[in-house]
Amino acid sequence: MHATQGNSTHRNAREWQTALDRALKAHGGADALARYPHLANAFPASSSSTRQHPLLDYRELKAWATRRGWRVRPAPERAFGEDRRHPPVRFSRRPSDIGRHSP
Repeated sequence: MHATQGNSTHRNAREWQTALDRALKAHGGADALARYPHLANAFPASSSSTRQHPLLDYRELKAWATRRGWRVRPAPERAFGEDRRHPPVRFSRRPSDIGRHSP
């Protein structure tokens, strides 16, 4: 049963990644923001957590984003209330990829 839960978590993460990929492709702009809980579902850290949301595997997110022509960095200036502990993440198109993704 434990293995099934792991497979389910992995499959769920892929679904979140697919949704993120679609949203970024549809965005059309040079910058986009994503909420930490959404990204943590797409790229959960391998360490277990008792928190409401899983922890974010930032390295995996960064590698995934880089392969798709994005840079990522935390956006603490856009965090409010409880989000200050887990700020949104800013996606910025890499300069060499801006023209290829414009509508």
